[in-house]
Amino acid sequence: NVVRYPGGSYKESAILHKICQVTLHSLPAYLMDTMAYMMGKKPVMIRVVEKMHKAQKAIEYFATNEWKWSNDNVEKLNKELTEVDRRTFNFDLSDLNWPDFIAVYVKGTRQFVFKEDLSTLDEARKHTDKMFWVEKCLQIVLFIVFGKLFAWLFC
Repeated sequence: NVVRYPGGSYKESAILHKICQVTLHSLPAYLMDTMAYMMGKKPVMIRVVEKMHKAQKAIEYFATNEWKWSNDNVEKLNKELTEVDRRTFNFDLSDLNWPDFIAVYVKGTRQFVFKEDLSTLDEARKHTDKMFWVEKCLQIVLFIVFGKLFAWLFC
């Protein structure tokens, strides 16, 4: 189950990134695992966060650099195909319905990579929507608390 609304961003500062990792990932994971241990349950969040940080590190280079790709050869090959070959080896993406493709891609990833049952998709969406609003309410409360603290300290 999702504990928070999923999201994230890369920081230009390595120090700021580490601070965010510790405060937004590691500390809550240790807190949750401590609570799980005290309730007699198996602590798992620290391991999940460590795997998440390892995955972040693995994709960091590719996600933080700019990549330029050329498909000139593909376009040239497509123009040289006969009509029969074009129907047989259809790789013209101009006709692709991208929203439908992404929807099928996400479902396939969920089913075959994460080994999750697709029958729970609606329930997962509802839970994610709920976590979105919980996070927004928490942000509003924190904004008000810090605003009042700021006003009390400096006004």
